[in-house]
Amino acid sequence: MSVETRSEETVQIATVDHGVVEVRRDSVFRFAGGLFAFEHEQEFVIIDYDFAAPDSPIKCLQSVSGAVSFTIIDPFCFLPEYKPVVPEEGKKDLECTDEADLRYFVIAVVSRPIRDTVVNLLCPIVINIKNRLAAQVILENTQYPMQYRIFASEEVK
Repeated sequence: MSVETRSEETVQIATVDHGVVEVRRDSVFRFAGGLFAFEHEQEFVIIDYDFAAPDSPIKCLQSVSGAVSFTIIDPFCFLPEYKPVVPEEGKKDLECTDEADLRYFVIAVVSRPIRDTVVNLLCPIVINIKNRLAAQVILENTQYPMQYRIFASEEVK
């Protein structure tokens, strides 16, 4: 996969699942430490899936290099009582001065049958929308599991 800059304002990303997509440069956000197991991938965008409405809680987290992508979900759409607390170190990494600037997503592992799809509630993706910094954090002092069935509403044992 390759990245071709079309202008200073946009970037083209050759993706595996979506073909070539063009995104605004100011929609790119940076993971200083990458994602767990993908530390080398540090620039990402969120794109809509073709099958989903623009306001869908299901999105694609796509690396700017085009090499990796993840299905992410707004956790509050299926678990309104989800209350992640970002550790202080995570807030420093995000340069967060106001928690209202933080947006949360969880990585999904989509399964067949779909009812077996799980999300990682323990390690959400957190984006500071003010400065476009992002991190995957491990929540502390929580009972949130790494594998939570969103359709069966239960932790995977």
